[in-house]
Amino acid sequence: MLEFAQTYFPLYLRGAGVGIMLTVAAMIGSVAIGLVGALARISRHPVRRVIATAYVAVFRGVPPLVLLYILYFGLPAWAQEMQIHWLVALSAPLNSRLFAATLAFAINSGAYSTEILRASINSIESDQFEAARSLGMSYVLSLRRIILPQALRIAFPPLGNEFIIVLKCTALASVIGVTELMRSAQQAAAATFENLTAYSFAAMFYVFLVAVLQILIGALEHVLGHGRRLRV
Repeated sequence: MLEFAQTYFPLYLRGAGVGIMLTVAAMIGSVAIGLVGALARISRHPVRRVIATAYVAVFRGVPPLVLLYILYFGLPAWAQEMQIHWLVALSAPLNSRLFAATLAFAINSGAYSTEILRASINSIESDQFEAARSLGMSYVLSLRRIILPQALRIAFPPLGNEFIIVLKCTALASVIGVTELMRSAQQAAAATFENLTAYSFAAMFYVFLVAVLQILIGALEHVLGHGRRLRV
């Protein structure tokens, strides 16, 4: 095991770096989608509510691996077969493994972020919204200055958990050839035939990464909670 670790540690470290980069990019997309979706879910406009509700229902039901296959293998090939030129051009970035994986995880996670942010916004007392409007603030300004800062603090712990979930989901990107941590383990296993050692080493990496993330999320949560108390 020690000899294996010394030989393949750089390979696993590069794979972990790719996985973290993929997770960060996917979570940025997830939170952006979630914020738009949450605002649509609480909107008085019925069409927006229906579209956001349908998005959440569909993409919470579709496994991320299936979505990954659809975006990387299915959509570009279908666009080429149907000779839909604008769709061929639109789906061209999906030929990039990293882009396809990032988009798949962002769309899938965005459905959960939508519900997290919606619940956080709804937890803010409606009196604060009414007070902001009575001071002459517009709907957008009251959201930006009063409601969303509080809602994001409330949403931070569950979004942190979602970050960890997405990190572990990045292992699925190995099926389309993204050289992240799981793919690195597959390469090491193929080179040495030490399957148990190779995958156990990958498991240790994931445990370490998740432990570090939990410490960071806990520290940030403490800072945000402390700041919140200072303002009361």
